[in-house]
Amino acid sequence: MKTNFTKLLSVCFFLFLGYGVMAQDTRNVGETHTYSVTAENGANALSWTVTGGGAQGTAWDLQNGTTLTDASIDILWKQAGTYTLTFTENEDHGGSVICSTVKTATVTVGDNFDVSIADAVSDCATGSTGNSTVDYILTKTNGAADWTFDYATTGLTPELSGTAVAVSGNTYTLTLTVPNLAAGADQTFSVTISNVKDSFGNSDNTVGNNVTGDVTIYGVPNTGNITF
Repeated sequence: MKTNFTKLLSVCFFLFLGYGVMAQDTRNVGETHTYSVTAENGANALSWTVTGGGAQGTAWDLQNGTTLTDASIDILWKQAGTYTLTFTENEDHGGSVICSTVKTATVTVGDNFDVSIADAVSDCATGSTGNSTVDYILTKTNGAADWTFDYATTGLTPELSGTAVAVSGNTYTLTLTVPNLAAGADQTFSVTISNVKDSFGNSDNTVGNNVTGDVTIYGVPNTGNITF
């Protein structure tokens, strides 16, 4: 009876250690972070599990050669969600007696992949023939390094557009080539980006920074040549 009581106390002790106040962590989508535990004995069996959100390889992944049996792991959070991170250390006492300590943490990964497009600068046309170019700077926040977007102008004749423009990195310069108009005609237009997605499957759902203000290409006089 005394032995059973001692075992019961031991089980309760380990449960108390493992399921006390749950640690809280907040991360950005596309962020890699290190999680580590100081194990009592490196020879013990160590294991991590990640539950909630999506599956490994889709919603999260291990980085830098770390494995789920290491005391320290690097996790790349690929998709938004709420995850439970669990670490278990098992100690084998022989005779089929294995005692465990469990530590848990909640990780909240924000749905904060975003791409914004900045306004361009109005300027004079390069002439009454040929083309003028207008540059727009796109900036990515969070998410995967690789992403795509569509764009379309409003106000030009004909309008300009593009689909699935591929980008790698946090910034991209979208250069539009606009035919000049004769007789000093101005051209005022805006640009909208849409269908913005990263390679992890995240979509940019932020409202308000995907449409530019108007930019004007001011026409130049269609002046004739000097005669003599």
